[in-house]
Amino acid sequence: MQRSLLTTILAAACLAMPASAFAQDAVVAPDPAAQQLTALDGTIVWVSGPFGSQRLFKRTPDGTISPVAGAPLARSYRSIDLGKDSDGNLRLTYLRCDTTSSCKSLWNDLDGRRATFRNLEPPRCRISTAVSQWRTRVAYGLSCSGSQANQKRTGLYVKNGSRAPVRLPRPKDAVRFGVRFIESVDLRGTRVAAVASDIFEYSFSQTVGGSDMRSFLAAASEGESEASARGLAIQSASTHWTLTVSEHTGDPNEALLLRQQGDCVQRERLISPPGAPQEQFEATDVAVDGETLYLIRPGSGIVSHTFTPDPALRCP
Repeated sequence: MQRSLLTTILAAACLAMPASAFAQDAVVAPDPAAQQLTALDGTIVWVSGPFGSQRLFKRTPDGTISPVAGAPLARSYRSIDLGKDSDGNLRLTYLRCDTTSSCKSLWNDLDGRRATFRNLEPPRCRISTAVSQWRTRVAYGLSCSGSQANQKRTGLYVKNGSRAPVRLPRPKDAVRFGVRFIESVDLRGTRVAAVASDIFEYSFSQTVGGSDMRSFLAAASEGESEASARGLAIQSASTHWTLTVSEHTGDPNEALLLRQQGDCVQRERLISPPGAPQEQFEATDVAVDGETLYLIRPGSGIVSHTFTPDPALRCP
C-alpha cells in the first residue's frame, strides 16, 4: 500500500458509525480487563489486568475459562502467541516482565509445564516480541544495542531446529526510512508476519525463506496524528490481519482493522462514539482462528467479529 493510501485511511473525515456496527459481535470471554489476545485450534489466551498486575487466562474449545497454569501474576506480559510444538500440540509463548528492564521469553504447554527459550539472544541483543513457534521453527524480533554494527543486527529472525538463525528482509520502505524495530511477530506454517515500528509502522508477511514479500504502511505518527499497530495475526498463506489505533486532534479515536490478501489491503473503521474518553478505542487487539475473527473490545472483553470492509477500498 502506498503512503497516499495510508493518509486516506488515517486522515479521512470521520463518518458516522451505524448503531448496528457491532450488533453481530458475540462476547466469548467477558473480561473488561483483557489487554492482549491470541487464538488457535479453538483455544483463546489473553492478558488480563493493568500494567503492574497481570495474569494470563485461557478459554478452551468447550467454553471453560481459567488461569493459565504455570503463569503467575506478573508486572507485565508484554507479548503473547499461540503456536504448535514439534508434536503438533498447542504451545503458548510469551514475554514475562518482572521489572521494567527484566523480561523472560518462555513457552508454556497450557498444562503448567514451561521453560525459558535459550540461545536466541546474542550479546547486547534482546528479544523484542514473544517467540512465535510452529513445530521445529521459531520466529522473533531482536533489538540490539552497542556499536553501530551490532545495532544493525536488529530485525526479524527465523530459526529452524538446531540451525543458525536467519535474519529476514524488511519491506523496501522500512529499509529506506531506517525502520528496524520489530513490534509484533506471528508464524503459521511456512509464513511469518511482523510489524516493523518507528514513526512509520509497516505490516508485512513473507515465507520463512524470505520470499514473496507483501507489505503495507499500517500506521504513521506525524503532526497532530498519532497511530500505532497494536495487533497482528496470520490467517493463511495469503492473508494476514493488523489492528491499528489512531488519534487525530479534534476527531474521535478510531481502530482500523486491516486485512491484506495478496496485494489487496482492505479496512474496517471502528470509530469511538462521541464523548468517549480520549484513551478509549473500540478495539485494541485482533486474533484469527480459521474463519473466526476475534477482537478485544475494552469494557466488554473478547468478541467474535464479522469483518465489514470499507466499500470505498475495493480490490480488483
